[in-house]
Amino acid sequence: MNARKGFLTLFSIILIISMVTACAPKATEVPSNPTTAPTTAQSGSGSTEAPAVSGECPAITMADMQGVASGTYPQQYEVSEFEAAADCTLEFSGRADFDPKYIELYGQPPADVNDRLPSEPLVVVPYNEIGKYGGQLEGLSLGPESGNSEYLSWRHAQFLRYADDLTTIVPNLVKSYEVSDDLKTFTFTLREGHKWSDGEPFTTSDIQFWWEDIILNTELTTKVPAYWTYGGEPMKVEIVDDVTFKFITAAPAPGMLSLLATSWILPAAPRHYLEAHHIKYNSAANDEAVAEGKASWVDYFFTFYGEWKDSVHRWTDSPPAPFLEAWLVVEETPEYQLAVANPYYFIVDTAGQQLPYVDRTRENYTQDPAVLELKIINGEIDEKAQSLKFSSVPVFKEHEADGQYKVYLTMSASDGNTVSFNRTSKDPVLREIFSNPDFSYAMSIALDRHEFNQVTCYGECDEISNGVPISPATSWAKPEWYTYGTEYDPAKANEMLDALGLDKKDADGFRLRPDGKRLVIQANYTIQSMSSATMNLIKSYWEAVGVKVETKEIATEQYRSMVANNDQDLASFTSGSTLEPTFIANQYRFYPPFGDAILEPQFGLSWAEWMNTNGASGDEPPADVKKLFDLVDQFRNALPGTDEYIKIGQEIGDIHMQNMFLIGIIGPSPVVLIAKNRVGNMVIPPISGFEFYREYPVRPDQWYIID
Repeated sequence: MNARKGFLTLFSIILIISMVTACAPKATEVPSNPTTAPTTAQSGSGSTEAPAVSGECPAITMADMQGVASGTYPQQYEVSEFEAAADCTLEFSGRADFDPKYIELYGQPPADVNDRLPSEPLVVVPYNEIGKYGGQLEGLSLGPESGNSEYLSWRHAQFLRYADDLTTIVPNLVKSYEVSDDLKTFTFTLREGHKWSDGEPFTTSDIQFWWEDIILNTELTTKVPAYWTYGGEPMKVEIVDDVTFKFITAAPAPGMLSLLATSWILPAAPRHYLEAHHIKYNSAANDEAVAEGKASWVDYFFTFYGEWKDSVHRWTDSPPAPFLEAWLVVEETPEYQLAVANPYYFIVDTAGQQLPYVDRTRENYTQDPAVLELKIINGEIDEKAQSLKFSSVPVFKEHEADGQYKVYLTMSASDGNTVSFNRTSKDPVLREIFSNPDFSYAMSIALDRHEFNQVTCYGECDEISNGVPISPATSWAKPEWYTYGTEYDPAKANEMLDALGLDKKDADGFRLRPDGKRLVIQANYTIQSMSSATMNLIKSYWEAVGVKVETKEIATEQYRSMVANNDQDLASFTSGSTLEPTFIANQYRFYPPFGDAILEPQFGLSWAEWMNTNGASGDEPPADVKKLFDLVDQFRNALPGTDEYIKIGQEIGDIHMQNMFLIGIIGPSPVVLIAKNRVGNMVIPPISGFEFYREYPVRPDQWYIID
């Protein structure tokens, strides 16, 4: 535990400093990753010959900077900055042909790349080589909305991004940003001439439409999300001109930049496309919705727009909704999703070539763990980490040479495996049982974490409780949070369950509820979040203390629907976002439903509904839960490192420990990452997880096919 905690503690401190001093960007080199990358990127090494003189630009890479000075931000330049550093004029070029599927849906783009790029595109320095166009990347996920955030990260485009040192926030879609000293005014400048994937201009009008007509429209957004709310008030969006806009908050927003650099939510929407489906701009929108079988224009609108991009499945429209990403989805079947290069993508390499290099990306689907494993060992997948289990490392290593890939272990920032009982259960008897923290404590100490470690983690995981959603690496974490309820004591567990009125048993030795029925926990789970081995161990230990458990592996979409309908007994869907930099940006793990309400809810959606509607609907939460909502509002505006920030954070952690909303099974294992040998410019991230949006910081748009 100490080595990992030491790394993450230092890492968190650096990140906090970088966020609070966001206006002082620094140039850094390619990071020293904890794993060896498929291709070695020695930043700034190689030739030291002088830059070209007022002519063709040197095609520099991070492996060979050719004497060109680094820019303001690591691994990238603005065009004018690069030309000044290299004393040259950068000429742009692009692919000669466009995918027929793109042309079928969007039409023929201009042949001249200068008519497709912004007037000043972002210049990215490739890791090892200037790539070449062509080929198809093969990905793998559980389904179109299951375990596919990694694939989405390949093509993602956000205002800002973390550089691969995971400490420096750099401009991306925006050309520049400024932050006021009081951390309340954030000024952004877009790239002049930037275009959506259908060739229409991307301007501040699209930010204005997103804010005023989607977020502030109460039919589409019942309440402004917490991550856009500071000091109890929604932020304000001020449009200065076509390329300049401001986010203005009522209180300091120390996590704003980190949120924008890691979030899958783009705070912009294509006005020119979506106005036709919005009642404000199209009075016939309701009639059109009904004609399409929808209840109202609201339901119909969300078939064209979604914050989580793959919640939209209208790829047969001509044209479909436009995006700003590297690759655009053009086809989807039950077996795969196909995306093609965006002719209007805003990034070029140092040779002036428009990215991405790879023509197509395909995400293959399978819910079967055996098929997932087989596709990897057969060498069918180019890159994969999400949903891979640490227990599969031996078989992956065994087939490494035949499959022509490499296996890497990188650090996880997730919170490992947790489970939670549904304290808002529709069954009033279960609700009363589950709502007693003593029940959670008894069920926690009925688990032998040492065996979980040996069976599911080869002894490499920390035998701690991670039920408090604050990483042990946090600068102010309390050690007792992670040992509370971790002792293996089945005798005490039995005594506690008896004391709760669960002392009567049936002929099979299973405990009876107060109403005389057998106490049965329906433990539905998805392999995206928990392995069958882990769930079966949980079942065996709980049944050993007389609590019957029925397990069933289900698809992620089915799991999310079940929890959304409040039909679960046990939740087991967790990710991460417990590192200090990520929960400064977004605190959704701290309060119900203790995870993203759409992607990874645990329980308590009806509590959140009650809080969001001021008691008009939903279920009134207990006092400690109400207090969590209040504390999170205070925490969001507290400056990191201050006494107030520490005090509020520790109070949040104490409430979690005492209530045991989540039961931590075991600490996280290292992340298994598979990388195919044929992919050039692939570097392994120092931390692989949702916290920094998967592979996004290592720039998959510069990957290319070597053969």
